[in-house]
Amino acid sequence: MEQPIKTKNTMSKRIIAIIITAVAVIAIAAGVALAVHQHHATSQLAEAKTACAQAADRLRVAQNTYNALINGDEYKTAVKITAKQVEDSKVVTTLAKDSGDEAPKMVACNVDDKTALEHNTGLIDKNTTWYETHTKTIDTDVKNVVKARDTKTLKDTQAALAKKITDAKKLYDSSNGKVKDNKTRDALKKQLDAAGKAKDGKDVKKIKDAQTALDKAMKTVNNSVKAKQDADKKAAEEKARKEAEAQAAAQANAQAQQYVAPQQSYTPTYTAPQQTYTAPATPQYTAPQQSAPQYTAPQQAAPAQPAKPNTGSGPVSGGHGMTGPCDAACQAEAMKPIQR
Repeated sequence: MEQPIKTKNTMSKRIIAIIITAVAVIAIAAGVALAVHQHHATSQLAEAKTACAQAADRLRVAQNTYNALINGDEYKTAVKITAKQVEDSKVVTTLAKDSGDEAPKMVACNVDDKTALEHNTGLIDKNTTWYETHTKTIDTDVKNVVKARDTKTLKDTQAALAKKITDAKKLYDSSNGKVKDNKTRDALKKQLDAAGKAKDGKDVKKIKDAQTALDKAMKTVNNSVKAKQDADKKAAEEKARKEAEAQAAAQANAQAQQYVAPQQSYTPTYTAPQQTYTAPATPQYTAPQQSAPQYTAPQQAAPAQPAKPNTGSGPVSGGHGMTGPCDAACQAEAMKPIQR
């Protein structure tokens, strides 16, 4: 009876051992599976973080390139160019429009969820594309604006030089024989030849330099023309002054030679002193009145010689200073003795 009971106990122990072993195996397997799952999840998270970080690096490079462009001198110069400075104003409008696009918002990789990381990585890649695209677009816009400006600048500079050449040729021709120093015209001709060669060039600076040199040569010629005009005017005024002086001297000399002293004439006058005489009383006798014959003495002209003024001291020449005609009565009166 003891033998069967011993066998039964032995079998029970074996079953228990098998169960325990199975449970242990299952536990180990589960642990291994869990460990494997956890390892896989961790690996995927790490990969997602790595991918996000790499995307962020690419974004950073794109941003730096974009910022370098819009902060560069070429871009700053281009955005200041106006529509009047270019041939086609559309390039200016396009640059302004593309520069006004708003940059995307920043996205980070500071999350611990694989799905969130993968989502952010997608956004970062999209932002990177925006920066790369806009960098190329704005760079093209900038180059178009600068090129349009340079094209118009070159055309305007060439036109300005061509006009200056035309003006310089007119000055060169019109100044012939009118400059004080003909070397100034020679210098202008030299600059005209140099400007003619430069006007069709593509170097704006050389064209402007040629125009500046032509301006300087023209100014020198104009100054020489004015200097000759001033010298000619001064010489003409000096000549006129000398001629006027010579003419005045000749007139004065002629007047001196043709001068005749003015003629002076006078008629000597004499007034006889009044005489009072009382005759003795005698018988009155009235003689018959006889009219004396009238006699008019001929007029005699005064001698043609400078006359001396009458000083009032008495008669100048013989006789009693009679003036004008005298009849017989006045002659008889004149013959009476003068009583003192």
